[in-house]
Amino acid sequence: APLAKPLKDLDRIQGSPSYLLLLYLLVRREALAINVAHLERIVGLLVCFFVRRNLTDTPPTRDLTRLFMATINKVAALSGDAVVATIREELLAVSASDETFRSKLEGAIYEENSGVTRFVLCALAEQSMTKETWVDLWKYEGKLFVWTIEHIFPQGENIPASWVAMIGGGDDKKAKAIQQSHVHKLGNLTISGFNSALGNKSFNDKRDRTDSKGREVGYKNGLKLNAELATAEAWSVEQINARTSKLVDQVVSLFAMTSGPSCG
Repeated sequence: APLAKPLKDLDRIQGSPSYLLLLYLLVRREALAINVAHLERIVGLLVCFFVRRNLTDTPPTRDLTRLFMATINKVAALSGDAVVATIREELLAVSASDETFRSKLEGAIYEENSGVTRFVLCALAEQSMTKETWVDLWKYEGKLFVWTIEHIFPQGENIPASWVAMIGGGDDKKAKAIQQSHVHKLGNLTISGFNSALGNKSFNDKRDRTDSKGREVGYKNGLKLNAELATAEAWSVEQINARTSKLVDQVVSLFAMTSGPSCG
């Protein structure tokens, strides 16, 4: 089912306001001459639209129903590729610019929207997975996600001594200032399967941690997202900034409304 993953993604990025449009397309499939491939591209576009919308708040929530109603009217007399092209145009016309999207991604993204942050980190991690290495990053155990967002430099009120030494050169005030400016940036975030076990540990402990069965559950957990963390000897502001820039570039190209690999 080629639509299964895109539809799950649309649900995970909270794209339900677009279900109105999707239902219309499904009911009118024959008249609109659209096939599964067309629908896949459309759902991909909607995912990209909602990643950007939910982070930038553009367009505002109150305009969404009207947007999808208007889009239905625009495609009613079209068919095939023209339906996809028109939906893309309609979404692009109201979507935040790449500059706005980028500046939100470069900021304290976790504070801005932890849901989008999780989605984006999972999408980055999934990029390099194959059938053989596929891991379900959205798996639940009980009511909790198995894989969760992990702050590399910890976000807690009391910064552990090992981190004050590493990131603040032993200076408490400096470490606190860096925490305020950098802790929620994309470059300081990753996904780990056993977050509660990492938390306030030192960088090396987080990197090298194994579970009771000897499996790597720290930054050597095999996710490509953690590749540079797995070999790093320390963690610094410079590394947070460099990793933020690199990940932001990847996210911008992944969710580019015009040509992103995820966007139809």
